[in-house]
Amino acid sequence: MFAKIKQLFSDSTAFALALMGNKIVAFLLVPVYTRYLDPSRFGDWGLTNTIGIVVTYFCVLGTDTAFAFYFFESRDKQERDSYFTAAVFFPVVISLGFVLITSLISAPAAGLLFEDPEGYTHLLTLTILTIVFNVIIQQTLAYARFERQVKTFMIGTMSFVIGSSLASVWFVVFGKMGVMGIVYGQLITQSIVALVLLFGYRKHFTWQVKKKHLRNLLSYGVPLLPALLAFWIMNAVSQPIIYYLVSSEEGGIFGLAVRFASVIALITAAFQHAWRPFSVSIKDREDAKQIYSLLGRGFLVLGTFFIMLLSFLIEPVIKFVAGNPDFYAAYPYVWMLALGTLLNTIHLIVGVGLFVQKKTKTISKTFIIAAVIYLIGNFALVPFIQIWGTVSMTVVTYLYVFLSIYLKGQKVYKINFRIRSMLIYLFLFIFVMAFITWIQLNNWSHLWIYYICAVFLMSSAALLTGLFNAKSLSQLRRFINLRRNEGA
Repeated sequence: MFAKIKQLFSDSTAFALALMGNKIVAFLLVPVYTRYLDPSRFGDWGLTNTIGIVVTYFCVLGTDTAFAFYFFESRDKQERDSYFTAAVFFPVVISLGFVLITSLISAPAAGLLFEDPEGYTHLLTLTILTIVFNVIIQQTLAYARFERQVKTFMIGTMSFVIGSSLASVWFVVFGKMGVMGIVYGQLITQSIVALVLLFGYRKHFTWQVKKKHLRNLLSYGVPLLPALLAFWIMNAVSQPIIYYLVSSEEGGIFGLAVRFASVIALITAAFQHAWRPFSVSIKDREDAKQIYSLLGRGFLVLGTFFIMLLSFLIEPVIKFVAGNPDFYAAYPYVWMLALGTLLNTIHLIVGVGLFVQKKTKTISKTFIIAAVIYLIGNFALVPFIQIWGTVSMTVVTYLYVFLSIYLKGQKVYKINFRIRSMLIYLFLFIFVMAFITWIQLNNWSHLWIYYICAVFLMSSAALLTGLFNAKSLSQLRRFINLRRNEGA
């Protein structure tokens, strides 16, 4: 068991290093963009990203998740390469179709979508064109990830993210191109990286793809599309709701809060990259359920402590990084957005049975209901409490997703996650974080004292709630000692 946990830990660490470099660059870009883009244009950029996300879902059609499953189900290299070819080029063909459609409607659509569409005639077309290359990059790097080609994954990921960021800065700062400059930088860099990866992995592509393999990818992935779209609604639509129901300035502030909350991706995204292939690869082991349970509980504690530390530092960090007082109001919203991301990742663990048993359709039902709850809550609350309405509904909705997926997963693949203990711990964490936010907003003195108390309380809660007991701690100690002995 510990050898497998070590594998997950090792892979997650490697992926985290790549993501850490990307996040550092992203943070370095924030003071650049907040100085060269006013909140309204910053909101335009967020809206453009939103459009790109939803189109990407329609291009990929869940084949990325399906590829992760069938990669390990394949009998030999030829079969894996056939799945790989289908997973890359099928989404590329669809995305090229979207490019053609967008080129015909880009200019009039910009006039409808943006408050000030000046200079945005080709913005949507170029954004969708970027997706063509992004799909190639993501699917090819997925192959590298499944093959545990960590160096290739790290170099590829950092090249396209950091390269895109640096190129975008050049166009924004020196080219004075605003939002269009960001898109130009992404398009140029990602096209280069995509072509390099295509050349590097050319021997893994097959000249023909069996219909069975494409059908398998779609039958596994397409049922997830409603879930992906619902997930998009709960994330990407948030900023447009604030943008249109409140103001473009508030939309920009929310967009900055989202960017800072995305720091949690250092944990969640790295874990997700390693989790999908890992969870499938161990599903037939006798101790698989024990591993899933231990990791689920451990990930909850690790993630909540990361969010708590982030909330302690967030106000001065935002003021330092943003540099523009118009953006300072973003800090109190960050922890709730980060918690939503954490809960969304944990559903992959508590619902692991649905994935290994190929019951992906039921996941979409949960996310569709969640999206409805989220939209109703936003339209009801945002006009009155503005951004607080959106961040509150983020937590409420992902709590529903977490519980719903857990219950459905238990029906097909029963695992003892100690769910009662997890929920008590989680609700206590929300109460503690709400109190921390309240004293920050009211400028209480000696905040560090309350921070220490919060850490002590949550540390005690992990034990007193029964989330971890002596046996669990013994397992963790054995794992840590194993790591030390290997490092010695």
